[in-house]
Amino acid sequence: MNDDQQQSPQPPPDAQQRSVPPEPPIFTALISAGLFLYVGFGLGLVGVTGDAIYDGSVTVLVWGARCIGFAILLGLLMSLLKLPGATLVDLFSSLVATLLCLGVGVIWIYFSDTDGFLLFIFALVNASAAHSTWKVWQYSRAVGQYEPPLAPPSGES
Repeated sequence: MNDDQQQSPQPPPDAQQRSVPPEPPIFTALISAGLFLYVGFGLGLVGVTGDAIYDGSVTVLVWGARCIGFAILLGLLMSLLKLPGATLVDLFSSLVATLLCLGVGVIWIYFSDTDGFLLFIFALVNASAAHSTWKVWQYSRAVGQYEPPLAPPSGES
C-alpha cells in the first residue's frame, strides 16, 4: 500500500464520550464540604492539653477545615456556572486538605491521639480526589477543552 492509499487512523470507539467534559461531582462535593464545615464549626474542637504544638494543631485543623469547606463549595459553584478556574480551585482545595490531614494526623499520632489515624484516612481520600481532579485537568488540556477566558475577545460584547 502506498502513501495515497493509506487510511486515516480511526478514533477509538469511546472518543465521543471522552470529548464531553465531565460533570462536577455535586453529591460528593456537598458531602465533603459538609464534613469539613462540620469539623470547622460543629464539633467545637479546642486544644486543652496545655501543649502548644498539639493545641495549635487543633486550631489549625478547625480553621483549615472551615477554609477548605468553603473552597469546595466555591469550586462546585464555579463548576456549575462553568466559570474559569473551577478545576484549579478543586485541585487546590483537595491538595490543601490532604496536607492538612497528613500534618495534623502526624502531630496527633505523636501525641498518642488515635484520631490521627482517621486523619490519615481522610488524607488518602483527599489525595484520591486531588489525583482525579488532576487527571480531569490534564485531559481537558489534551483534548483542547480549555476553560473559558475571563473576558470576551476584544470587539465582542
